[in-house]
Amino acid sequence: MLVLDPLKRALVGEISSDNNQIPNTTTRISQDSRGVIQLPSGDEISSTTANIDHIKNRYGQQIYINTYPQYDPNVSYHGYDLSRDISEYQFGTNNGHNQQNITNRPVPAPRKTHSNYSSESELVKSKNGREQWSGRFDFFFSSLGYAVGFGAVWRFPYLCYRNGGGVFLIPYITLLFLLGIPLFYLEVNLGQFTSQGPVQCWRMAPIFKGLGISMSLMSFFLTVYYAMLLAYSILYLILSFRSKLEWTTCGSWASANCTDDFSTFVMRCNYENTYKDPNGRCYTWTDQGLTQIGWWDVQSRIQYRKPVLPTDDYFNNYILNKSPGMGFISTMEWPLVLCLLAAWILVFICLCRGIKTSGKVVYFTAVFPYVILLILGIRGWTLPGMSRGIYFYMKPDLSRLADQRVWNDAANQIFFVLSVAYGGLITLSSYNKFTRSTLGNALVISITNVLTSIFAGFVIFAYLGYLSYMTGQEVQDVVSEGPGLAFIVYPYAVTTLPGAPFWSILFFFMLILLGLDSVFASVETIVVVITDQIHGLRRYNTLVILVVCIAMFALGLLLCTDAGIYWITFLDQFTGSYPAFVIGLLECICIAYIYGSNRFRADLIAMLGSKDYGVRLYRIFQICWLFITPMLIIALIIFTSINYPSLKLGRYNFPSWSYKLGWGLTGLILSGIVFYAIYAIIYLLLVKRNSWRALISPEQKWGPLLEQNRKKVSYYYGRQQGALVSLFDRLTKRTSSRDTLARSKSIDTSINEKEESISTTRPPSRIGSESAV
Repeated sequence: MLVLDPLKRALVGEISSDNNQIPNTTTRISQDSRGVIQLPSGDEISSTTANIDHIKNRYGQQIYINTYPQYDPNVSYHGYDLSRDISEYQFGTNNGHNQQNITNRPVPAPRKTHSNYSSESELVKSKNGREQWSGRFDFFFSSLGYAVGFGAVWRFPYLCYRNGGGVFLIPYITLLFLLGIPLFYLEVNLGQFTSQGPVQCWRMAPIFKGLGISMSLMSFFLTVYYAMLLAYSILYLILSFRSKLEWTTCGSWASANCTDDFSTFVMRCNYENTYKDPNGRCYTWTDQGLTQIGWWDVQSRIQYRKPVLPTDDYFNNYILNKSPGMGFISTMEWPLVLCLLAAWILVFICLCRGIKTSGKVVYFTAVFPYVILLILGIRGWTLPGMSRGIYFYMKPDLSRLADQRVWNDAANQIFFVLSVAYGGLITLSSYNKFTRSTLGNALVISITNVLTSIFAGFVIFAYLGYLSYMTGQEVQDVVSEGPGLAFIVYPYAVTTLPGAPFWSILFFFMLILLGLDSVFASVETIVVVITDQIHGLRRYNTLVILVVCIAMFALGLLLCTDAGIYWITFLDQFTGSYPAFVIGLLECICIAYIYGSNRFRADLIAMLGSKDYGVRLYRIFQICWLFITPMLIIALIIFTSINYPSLKLGRYNFPSWSYKLGWGLTGLILSGIVFYAIYAIIYLLLVKRNSWRALISPEQKWGPLLEQNRKKVSYYYGRQQGALVSLFDRLTKRTSSRDTLARSKSIDTSINEKEESISTTRPPSRIGSESAV
């Protein structure tokens, strides 16, 4: 604390001779014309600090001198404002009030006070109502868990199984670098730069703000059936708490083709008194004649009765109680209803505390699945016949590359597994600090996600090879394809391990963690879209989360019926393919051609600095956004439209009315883009009376959310514009100049005509008549 008048007299030598601890200080300390004290230089201060700290005034009171005045917001200075510079404190004669305060009481030492805010993120929340990640790796693990979900462990293997195994990896990896990573990097930077959700981040071009609505709708329907897969995992987890797993052998729920003992599936038939029939059967001679004892030919055996795994029958006949088709809904499976309710209760509990809680949960949920997959993989790679599955998985059938469905499924899986165009990445990155580097997260999360999918493929195809060895079938014929593949092969895999119930508990617990990560981000995306549009609901964030969870649970009851697996396949087909392609295409057009890729680069420089590796490598992403990514998406849309793949589940072909319903669902998701564009045109052009330029120009509130970050952006702001905007401006300028020229010509013509008419009607002046005479 500073003591004003006594300190001044002490420093200029006016203290009595009793206080002579500071000799010759007048040569180093002086006053300016205003009476403001001038402190000595740093080296001089350091030489006299020891003496100054112990001086007392004439009243015997300790004088506290702060040699280097600094302001600590967590320190209470008893009403004195130390946020100002020391030079602002006047040491003149008009300081009676300060002298009175000093003489009446001793000056207390500063005391620490506890701040109401525990971190910088809480300070930010108090200003704009939005949270920030409190930990350094919260965003990384949240994004990794959001991306590495059922898509890697459940969806990728069955797409490989359906599209010829290893050949699927060629378009998958190709589209990862040309589609996935560029869009991933775009969305992460966009969310972090604006600190806004999927709707408000598109203020750069108001006509494109409907992209956020379509993203949230796509996330909504995705989460509805994603939570159902979470419910399957919860039910299997509960059923695993038994001494023996029910799906180890064929039970009362099994079909006639269920086979749990493959040792007697075929026999050699080379024993004494045995006969091999050409039809593949084995006979023995008895007193009654020939008696069939088995089969010696695998193919004949399969044609007569194709073996079905106990896990296959258990999932379809017991868990699902599957009906004959999509339209055959007769019963509600109440165990699934209760498990779905438990899933949504768990999601709500984790989300109601905000990202501070969910950001810490993902530290465990994102890492634990790798441990379980590694254990299952080590066991599967030691089983006989596993090489058959690995060979099928890695050997590409290049002829399948001509099938457009392979490319469509690969692109769809890239959008799905990286979660681009779903809005979740924008939401998660919007909680980042403004200056956090984005390139490393984008590359590591994208590549780790794909490597996880490939690793899960090695695990599941090892067990498929083992089943192929045991049954004598081809790998592609072992089990029925479909979304339930993970609930058929993996449950069988754990039965091969010693202590199967224990490993079954760990595996399905892993699946629950995988599902929770993805559901967290999807629900958060929907909630952010709602609260960003209606700011007053931010104080009721928990209530909004509850309403969203109830709505999704209610819609998910359809998936709990005996036809639920057909509806899951239906939603998986129509909620992610076309809508994701269209949204990804419009994202590239908006950034590259409307807002301007060069302007976006200036924004990244303001956010990350010019030395950031993402800024240095920006030209690569710029080329992708301008040319490569849009052209690939347009080609996918065209070729998929020409020959749209049929929707099948095993041998079941979906009815024609399901396609009409599916296109209606696709239109519903994309309606957000269309209807908001119509609203923007009506509001900006007809109501506000703005020009067409307002539809593609950044709004006044566009940019970073915090004011200090907006100042940084304004410093780096350039006048670059998108190509379409520049073309629009040139056409508008040319048109307006032509209109102006035509208008001026018409005005000149009307003026001349008016002058001629006036000259012919008015009488001649006297001067004119005299000159004429």
